[in-house]
Amino acid sequence: MTTKAEHNILVISDLHLGEDLRPGVANVSYLRHLVKLERELEAFLTHYATNRKDGRPWTLVVNGDMVDFMSIMLQPAAHDEVDADDDEQLYGLGFGERQSQKKLERVIVRHQGVFGKLAEFVAAGNELVIVVGNHDPEFQYPSVQRTLVEWLCGLAVGAGASSEARDAFSRRISFCPWFYYRQDLIYVEHGHQYDEYCSFDYVLHPVASRARGGRKSAVALSIAHAGMRYFANQLPDSYDPRTAEHWSTWDYARWGVAQGLRGLVRLSYLYGILVWRVVEIWYWLRHADAERRAVHHERLRALSTEWQIAEDKLIALDALKRSPVTRRLWGLLSTLFIDRMLLGAVAVGIATVTAVHLPGAWRIVAPVGTMLTFAVVNQILNRVRLEPSSVKLRSSTRLIQGLVCAPFIVFGHSHAPEAVQLSSGATYFNTGTWASDDPNLSFTHVIVTRSDDGAGSPRGELRQWRDGGSQPFAAPARTTKKAAG
Repeated sequence: MTTKAEHNILVISDLHLGEDLRPGVANVSYLRHLVKLERELEAFLTHYATNRKDGRPWTLVVNGDMVDFMSIMLQPAAHDEVDADDDEQLYGLGFGERQSQKKLERVIVRHQGVFGKLAEFVAAGNELVIVVGNHDPEFQYPSVQRTLVEWLCGLAVGAGASSEARDAFSRRISFCPWFYYRQDLIYVEHGHQYDEYCSFDYVLHPVASRARGGRKSAVALSIAHAGMRYFANQLPDSYDPRTAEHWSTWDYARWGVAQGLRGLVRLSYLYGILVWRVVEIWYWLRHADAERRAVHHERLRALSTEWQIAEDKLIALDALKRSPVTRRLWGLLSTLFIDRMLLGAVAVGIATVTAVHLPGAWRIVAPVGTMLTFAVVNQILNRVRLEPSSVKLRSSTRLIQGLVCAPFIVFGHSHAPEAVQLSSGATYFNTGTWASDDPNLSFTHVIVTRSDDGAGSPRGELRQWRDGGSQPFAAPARTTKKAAG
């Protein structure tokens, strides 16, 4: 990283550009939301491209999920040079390097206004840092990085620019596969590593070199990836994954019944496919483990040198992650509610047996008690499964603070903007999501600046882009948090 110490810092996250490149989002309300998202983001970038504080240029950190590779569903074209396999014919382009490069190109064309403003921001002498998130681990591919830099360079300086101008522009764009860190100032990480439904076992190498059926290397899919590819994208008119991630067992049951008999048959088929695929992922990851672990640790050592952080600290930081459910078969099946199905089947069986064989009033009491016990156990399991990602992230900050020196720790991922004063005196920020449907929570960002003379303590603030300007974020009552440990 060549970030200069005098730069002020902007942090935004979870833009989810390209999320509209999947089935079921072409409705009028979503398109209006998309137009507003683009318009406000372009205005934000235009403002900060030339408006500096105390004469210092900006470092814009896009903290993960800039491009929503995970949600994009593009069918391979007949003239496409990518050799599409059976999976891609059914589910769209996969998660390999060349497929991801083509997805990115499509996203840039789709949102060219936004990328044009990003190019102008960099051309004005500012820096752009892209931190990898769980929706865009594809930014670890070298060709995907080059594609973005080349497009931005072309939009900013043009195809006829000198090599010196293009090189100077390109040097102001960098990629962080795990976190962005400036000692004694700020630590920025997307946060998906602390969410077992979205984490990767090897964050510095989330790609497996041998995939199912002898295919080429591709992203080792999380349970969220698999759910989107094999289930959500196949039900574009009836299933919204942004809502469904908060559903309990009963919510899914009510939704299933509402689909009718034919719909239930289709749901059962797609659900069976999803279960098969995730078990396959679990099996595949076990056999690709040694090679991926070696690459991950090699890159960790290189990162230790780059950031001048002791290797043992990086190893300890890496160990804070929550192991992805794709590495634990029972955890995987529990995520898909199979444990609840088995528990329900056992409860129904016990209730039936007791109703038939027990004497007198026990024929009623025992079955009812059995089903009530099932309901209570199910609710306990739901609470464990549905722990909000914002809680998981907040609880990780104290441990991170013991390993890095930074008065500001910034996450994204949870889509819940918040500023929390920690007992240590540091501040935890979550940038939320720029693309929130809720106008009270959208367009949030973090600004970190130094005093006028550069000698005083840095100042960090959670802000919101409104009415053409950046304003202090006024958190609704439901996002207000007490101080965390």
